[in-house]
Amino acid sequence: MRSKYAVCALIELARLESAGGTKPVRLAEIAERRDIPVQFLEQVFAALRRALVVNSRRGASGGYTLARPPDQITVLEVVAALDGIPSREECARGQCEHASTCSAAPVWMEAQRATEDVLRETTIGDLLRREDAARCAAPMYHI
Repeated sequence: MRSKYAVCALIELARLESAGGTKPVRLAEIAERRDIPVQFLEQVFAALRRALVVNSRRGASGGYTLARPPDQITVLEVVAALDGIPSREECARGQCEHASTCSAAPVWMEAQRATEDVLRETTIGDLLRREDAARCAAPMYHI
């Protein structure tokens, strides 16, 4: 859940930065726009700051900015910072003593590699563009 909320919050941060320049964005604004508890975002953004995904500034005009352009921040980087590299199977982590003789082990390891590849190839910028395209394609109703 942490990674899911973090990615949504980073998309919103990228959107706000693209609209307003380099001014830091307060977590309360992101929390309100994405309906995420601000206390939860504080914990998530502290981890993202330590992972050098975001920068923070204290004070009255403080807030957060992306540490790099959104096209240079991968989803894998965000997931790894918050939850570690996703791996549910021991064989995918090389911790199963039967991996060399188990016929299912290669399937789990291939699935692990595929998941990592998708997360590595997808950036926050990609997700922002997808979200914008979906919003534009949604039907408008006028009264």
